[in-house]
Amino acid sequence: MRSLLLISAAAAALATAVVPAAAIETIDCHSDRNPAERTICSSNRLQVLDARVTEAYSDIMLDGHVRSAVKYVVYKSQVEFLRDRDACGRNTECLADVMQRRMTRINFYR
Repeated sequence: MRSLLLISAAAAALATAVVPAAAIETIDCHSDRNPAERTICSSNRLQVLDARVTEAYSDIMLDGHVRSAVKYVVYKSQVEFLRDRDACGRNTECLADVMQRRMTRINFYR
């Protein structure tokens, strides 16, 4: 299962308020992925949205000025986002909507 955050590394890093850069990744379109990720990889528009979500998430998680408690909330909401995104399957409009809502929500923490 793909996630923007490697769960075990993130949990350990959140305990110390540091998330290693290697723990945050975008979709590797050269690997066999779930239907939602394959759909994202087949669309330039969705790839751009995915990159924006990843960048916004990374900015917060790697910011040394953001409190650990806030990072934990952002992390938990990222897990929910990934579940919702993957539930869209091949529906491009659903994927776009979920990713745009994620951008709105994550920007709240910036």
